Amino acid sequence: MTAPVATVENTLTDVYTVLGAFIVSMLGLNPGQVIQGYPNRTAMPLGPFVAMSGMLKKRLRTNVDNYQSTTDPAPAPGPVTSEQGQQVTIQLDCYGPASSDWSDILSTLLRDNVGCLALAPKCQPLYADDPVRGPLTNAELQYEDRWIIQCQIQYNPITTTAQEYATVLGPVGITDVTPAGFAPAAP
Repeated sequence: MTAPVATVENTLTDVYTVLGAFIVSMLGLNPGQVIQGYPNRTAMPLGPFVAMSGMLKKRLRTNVDNYQSTTDPAPAPGPVTSEQGQQVTIQLDCYGPASSDWSDILSTLLRDNVGCLALAPKCQPLYADDPVRGPLTNAELQYEDRWIIQCQIQYNPITTTAQEYATVLGPVGITDVTPAGFAPAAP
């Protein structure tokens, strides 16, 4: 297997990590009570918990490119970074008896400077929708209380590729390719 041509940093995994840590600290939960959805063949955690699920990505702007030089002799590849501003919709499902309170806390703080400071520098909350009740029926045909929030987070993944640069320009011959009679002759 060959090495990848492009690499990416500041990923959605990084967003889940800082958002999960924020939820743990604000709600006073254990780290195992905040999970990334949708886990296959894994039972839901016992007791109350919060599940984070990415739903939609949206480009916010044109790329910002940065060209960096290299100290190797030419033509040596130097790194080029391309930063894409993205908005990701993450659904937060709060389960358990305190889920209504949790949804109020999260929807408030993801619209506040508290959320901005906690998620920086990896990402920033743009806003959070109002909580919606979405109870579900468990395997025992009992209702589980669930409140759902959709929060909008901005993060900027940076893709790095190699680019060759010229350091010396050789002699350049200029040839006039204008057809006769098309343009005035040069003096």
